[in-house]
Amino acid sequence: MACIKQVCGYIPFLRLKGDDIKKDVKVPIPSQKAVASYDENQVTLAYECAKEIVDSMVNDGIGSDGNIALLFASSSFSDSEKNPAVFISEALDLPESTITLNITGGNNAFVDAVYVASTLVDSGKVKYAIVVSGEKRRSDDWKLDFGFSDSGGAVLVAPDTEKEFIFKIKEFYFISEETFDTYRKNGKVLTTDERFVAQEEYLAILKKLSGINVKRFYVSVPTYGISQVILKQLKIKDDVFQSFGNLGNSYIPILLAYSTGFLDPMEDIVIISFGTGLKGLRLVFSGGKSSYDKILAKFERKRLISFADYIRIKDVEGFPEDESSVPMLWREKKQNIRFYGQKCSDCGGVIFPMQNYCIVCGSKNLKLEKLPKRGEIFTFTEDYLTVYSEIFPPVPMLVVQLENGARVYVQGTDVDPKDRFKIGDKVELTLRILNSYGGMLNYFYKARKAG
Repeated sequence: MACIKQVCGYIPFLRLKGDDIKKDVKVPIPSQKAVASYDENQVTLAYECAKEIVDSMVNDGIGSDGNIALLFASSSFSDSEKNPAVFISEALDLPESTITLNITGGNNAFVDAVYVASTLVDSGKVKYAIVVSGEKRRSDDWKLDFGFSDSGGAVLVAPDTEKEFIFKIKEFYFISEETFDTYRKNGKVLTTDERFVAQEEYLAILKKLSGINVKRFYVSVPTYGISQVILKQLKIKDDVFQSFGNLGNSYIPILLAYSTGFLDPMEDIVIISFGTGLKGLRLVFSGGKSSYDKILAKFERKRLISFADYIRIKDVEGFPEDESSVPMLWREKKQNIRFYGQKCSDCGGVIFPMQNYCIVCGSKNLKLEKLPKRGEIFTFTEDYLTVYSEIFPPVPMLVVQLENGARVYVQGTDVDPKDRFKIGDKVELTLRILNSYGGMLNYFYKARKAG
């Protein structure tokens, strides 16, 4: 059976501190709630991890033949997105031949996606499969809403012939049974009776599994309240859940990345995902390259915001714009999404955005150039008049000189008020929502301080 060659997880920069929320809303909540900012959604959260996977593939010299698949799994499928898997594939500059699939339907969509990915790999249909998840869930019921954290995750599924991998896939578990746990109305999560679902429905389904005897046993369920009951009943200690509450389909890759810090070589780990019935997987840890330090760094990288600030941005995506142009978005998608510029064959100058002639020497002898996403700040200014300037620091408007010499004009994001941008700061570009128009989201790259 296939293996998992790499795992990674992403926790957004903005956080609500649990103790502060309890003063305003009397509900049980985790230590902190990770919050997607106004320029983040399911797609950008998934991209954060998918990019890390693709960069590692490039460094390892694998996947260059384009024989790959990308699967997007989420329970919070954005109404603004027609096909997230295709868009993420383009943003990663994967070949047009990439197999792209979207898998939704609840909290256990990630297990479904890994199963499909491993089947594709085992059958030889593809050499590698990237499974990504992004979750941005909201509810008008505060008891539910504060138990959710926004997040992203990804795994790279590879053939069992790989010499280096992190987990070996040993077994899948499937029990198909309708459960009355959560549903969505107008994009918001609702639930019926959390305690009944946990104590009766889920535990009854779990009893149908037999022969599982492992030290590390974890469960993923749709809400924080159900998780509390299940973990208590099964006497499971879960640091990820205690820190961030419910992470939806991103829980599994984040947990796997975190677990590499304490699992013993050749130790089994079982993760059961409840939703519509039960789906799970059993993995064996190889003791290979650890993701623990990276995931801890993402846990600790944060900016605390107030409850009032959260209320203002919780349902917002992008700056509102008065106009947009579909023809322009179509013409410029290779530049704006795949992030290509031009290089002059005469003087060597690298240009962005694309031009009809070289802005350095005037030559028309230009060729496409894939641009790097790291560089340093050449110069900048700050905008104090933006929509969210009352909540966030003034929006930084940066000129970033990329590693190949090209200069790009981008916004800054994930700003710490105590550590704002300065000339010479090392930065990395990441995909974010630039603005919205009529419900359509326009994406582009923004800069944040390099980790």
